[in-house]
Amino acid sequence: MFSKLTQPCDFTAKREGSWDRTGGNLDLRSIAPGETLVMADLEGPGKIVHWWCTVAGEAVEMFNRMLVLRFYWDDEETPSVEAPLGDFFGSGHGIQADCISLPITSVHGGTGRNCWFEMPFQKHAKLTITNEADKEIRSFYWNIDWQKYDSLPADTMYFHARYRQEYPTAFGKDYTILEATGKGHYVGVTLNIEKALIPGWFGEGDEKIYIDGEEHPSIWGTGTEDYFLTAWSPHVYHTAFAGFSISQGINHPGDKTTAYRFHVLDPIPFQKSIRVNIEHAWTVENKEFADHYSSVAYWYQAEPHHTEEAFPGPIERRAKWPENVTYDDFWKNGDPTKGF
Repeated sequence: MFSKLTQPCDFTAKREGSWDRTGGNLDLRSIAPGETLVMADLEGPGKIVHWWCTVAGEAVEMFNRMLVLRFYWDDEETPSVEAPLGDFFGSGHGIQADCISLPITSVHGGTGRNCWFEMPFQKHAKLTITNEADKEIRSFYWNIDWQKYDSLPADTMYFHARYRQEYPTAFGKDYTILEATGKGHYVGVTLNIEKALIPGWFGEGDEKIYIDGEEHPSIWGTGTEDYFLTAWSPHVYHTAFAGFSISQGINHPGDKTTAYRFHVLDPIPFQKSIRVNIEHAWTVENKEFADHYSSVAYWYQAEPHHTEEAFPGPIERRAKWPENVTYDDFWKNGDPTKGF
């Protein structure tokens, strides 16, 4: 990574952002209910290398789940990225929390969001955010840093991220994080668990990764917390490639957990297909758990991608116990004329 700094650059550095076009300091954009805001509309070849955003929208309940990102590469009809804002940045359930990793870095209580995943495109890129709540998001800011090239290698793969959920999971059936066809590599997940009525530890669930149509997974783990690189139950922590951004407990209905794991140094390639599953407490003593699971999978693949499962609507995405979702009162009382 650092060795590249010693070599001449073969691109032009560019930025798309929400800066005030009048020359003032009102850099925000508000987003009306149902409105889709185009953050960037870029001509390639190019590569997005970093983007930052922040929101002041706490008057909108669970705004992190109500704002949906959709990114389109090379004029495709269906988005390659489709995920709620908070979940994409490593904080689930509509909660706002830090996620301090190498590819995703959200700081100051999760308010300053940064993504370092590279997102290349050959011809065109369109990045949008949609307000699917019934109230206005009063302040949204962004900067998207990208590089313009004369050409990119023909076999360059495209970045993908996809949200899905099961409220609740099905007894005796693993939760599916990702199911994709084509050629590519899986690079990570943000996984959320909201406890249902039965208290107890869900984390004996193993990850299982089926590659290229396998009937038996060639990658089989030893437990949920083990997959997220800790041990002996979750706790809030952050490392370059894994962590827990939220850990409210496991013994009360509505207790919420969010974990993240990024395969940056250990991507998992597939030539035809991949299915990434995780068990939910499939042990003798607690096999009847059926908690509320949701996730964002991150991967790269050659186009075209195939999206068969419908994206959950805003009511479906709501946390079942919303009273656990709270925000700092300071942000509820901001003044939009001051830019926050």
